[in-house]
Amino acid sequence: MTRPTFDDLGLATARLWATRSADSKVQVGACILDRHHRVVGVGYNGRAAGEPNERESLVQGGSGFIHAEVNALLAANWNGEGHTLYVTHEPCAACARLIVNSRRIGRVLYEANYRETVRVDAGLPSGAAILRGAGIEVQCVTGGADDT
Repeated sequence: MTRPTFDDLGLATARLWATRSADSKVQVGACILDRHHRVVGVGYNGRAAGEPNERESLVQGGSGFIHAEVNALLAANWNGEGHTLYVTHEPCAACARLIVNSRRIGRVLYEANYRETVRVDAGLPSGAAILRGAGIEVQCVTGGADDT
């Protein structure tokens, strides 16, 4: 019998939480594990508590949803440092900066690349590039080439 790795479990947990999202365009989930591989936070992309759970716009960046990574960071019951964030999609630039400022995340693993059209067209760094620039280990685990 082959046991799943902790990375497999973290990504599976992120995928599970993504199913809670009411986003008609893309469902995103996130899971944070501490250095002992215990879940300390989870999240999915959705509206603020009490708001209608529907997209404001199909335009990129105009959904009105709080991103999964932000919800996981807000929900986290931190246990020291050296946490790993598992997310179904590459963090956007804004989420990457919040992850950096949490000062708790040492690794980010994601499954699908995310292209912020306005940033890419302007030659600005992606979320993955921002995380790497801050010394955080970043890995795209499926779905093609890692954004560097």
